Amino acid sequence: MKKNVYLLSFLAMSLLIGCDSNDDNKNNNQSLDNITINSDQNTLSQRLDYTNSGVISIENSSLVGKSAENTVTNFPLVQIAEVKPPVDANGRTLQASHVTVNGNYAYVSYITRGDVYSGAIDVIDVTDPYKPKLVTSALIPNTDITSLTYTNGNLIIGAAKDIDKDPLLKNNPAVVYNMPLSAGLLTDKTTANYLESRVTTDVAANTNDYFAVTGDNGSLFKMSASTKAITGKVAVADLRSIALTSDKVVTLSGTKGVNVYNQSTLALQKSFTTSTDVSGAKRTIDIDGTKLLVSEGPNGLGVYDINSGSKLQTVAIPTAAEDNVTNAVSVNDGYAFLANGALGLNVYQSGTQLSLLGSLGIAGSSNYVKSSGNYIYVASGTGGLKIIKMEKPNTTFASCSSYPVYNQGKDLILNSNDIKSYQGSTAINSAIINSNAILTHCGSISIQNGLTLNSGGTFNMKGSLAQGKYQQSNPTQLIINSNATLQVEGSVIIWGDLLLNSGAKINFIGNDSSITIYGKVTKNSGVTITGTYKDTENKLK
Repeated sequence: MKKNVYLLSFLAMSLLIGCDSNDDNKNNNQSLDNITINSDQNTLSQRLDYTNSGVISIENSSLVGKSAENTVTNFPLVQIAEVKPPVDANGRTLQASHVTVNGNYAYVSYITRGDVYSGAIDVIDVTDPYKPKLVTSALIPNTDITSLTYTNGNLIIGAAKDIDKDPLLKNNPAVVYNMPLSAGLLTDKTTANYLESRVTTDVAANTNDYFAVTGDNGSLFKMSASTKAITGKVAVADLRSIALTSDKVVTLSGTKGVNVYNQSTLALQKSFTTSTDVSGAKRTIDIDGTKLLVSEGPNGLGVYDINSGSKLQTVAIPTAAEDNVTNAVSVNDGYAFLANGALGLNVYQSGTQLSLLGSLGIAGSSNYVKSSGNYIYVASGTGGLKIIKMEKPNTTFASCSSYPVYNQGKDLILNSNDIKSYQGSTAINSAIINSNAILTHCGSISIQNGLTLNSGGTFNMKGSLAQGKYQQSNPTQLIINSNATLQVEGSVIIWGDLLLNSGAKINFIGNDSSITIYGKVTKNSGVTITGTYKDTENKLK
């Protein structure tokens, strides 16, 4: 059977009405048909691409009176890898559709463009913050995996399945699977709930229950985590997304707007309209305290009071175009991340109003975003998944409490004999510390291009430093010249090359310092490296 699913920007679902009824309480213990789980690290590692890894920067040219070149941000970022999408048994390249996170594991779902059903799930381990591992991947034939969420050792999976491959589906491809994980990894044992609809568009879960929403003649479904049976259902057309608070279930319909339900009874508590969206395009919602953030496609982002329904803010699309649409939103630790299609990823800081920090270009299109912990996961269609790390200060230095936050432009230059000290999070383009100058930085600093310490210069680095780009044709360099000193109390990541000229010094302080160098190391005569440190790539020996 040809599926009634089509793609608009990220993932669009046809919302055909008039489908036959199914037995909503039907659930079956079964294995996903012919699921193939691959845990071979040699094979899986080939899907990790470091070509564009290294320090990246967001740009904000909208600040009045400042050019983009001179605008500095306090939001350092490093792209640590890209994950190429899997290819199914028939040679079709799949497309990332959703991400959920539990601890150091990120679970990524995939679908297939066109009329066939074919999906996959990846499990990515970010325990080592700069060396992600694709630890396992499952190919799932005849099934698009549209969404997933983690709860209490289980993966709840929203899907659409080819009805010709499963007679229990009748005319309704929508299905939800509950997959028990094994030490966080995938298994082939699932419980299936067959739902009334063409597709399950989103899922959510708490400790006791899990929830699903479906499109076309859609419904909100509630299922028991213990029995897996459907315990509640509310019909709402054109459902796109679902989110939970401690006591509420919030749904988004493309035509009916937002509904807020009591989590226990599914009694409707509040409803309010949002921007009418194009038919079938998948959108997401997220919750920030009492604010509901709604991706509204060509209308940008809407921010609503979840209790009153009043609209608090509109974040418009800056440039109108067919592929310039807000596809998804994710809130994390005081920031909101917007996947804006061809416009890339926009980063906002939370507050009374969202304030723009800047934009990050995404090759192809930014179709989905999920941020959790220190990471941002961005799906870029058939371009795969980008893993971006936020360089947050993880240590507070009492001795640095009086230092100001850096705000001296995107190129940090200390003239001879200058003494400067800064703290916090700093993202800059390049840095030069001239002779006998002393720079102290406490917190996190990212330097996208070169860092040079000239003769007699000193850089006291407390916290973390990320510098350069990975394997460029013109490599970025960290250069330490004669009698210049880099003092490290924390971690250093050099994505390019390290050049230690004659008499250069590196001094590691304390017992927990580390250095990771991905490029080439050149050590000339008289180089001194002292202290206790971990050399993760064994480049300094």
